[in-house]
Amino acid sequence: MVVTAEDDQLALDVDPTVTITVSERRDGDERTLRIGPLAAPDARALAAFLLNRRDVPAAARGPWRLAVAGGVRTVLLER
Repeated sequence: MVVTAEDDQLALDVDPTVTITVSERRDGDERTLRIGPLAAPDARALAAFLLNRRDVPAAARGPWRLAVAGGVRTVLLER
């Protein structure tokens, strides 16, 4: 928490928020789901889970692709 002397305003620093876009194509059908906003660490943990990975690179936003039965899953982080 930060208080400025000029105007006695209270400011709260929070984690940046991220929206996850998940697209999945299977047998010619495509489905898209947007999740969020989430705190950046939570969004990265969810993206890693959806991609069957331990983590995703901290500075990268994707898109990442994962082969799934009959198609492909794409995960993208957006600020």
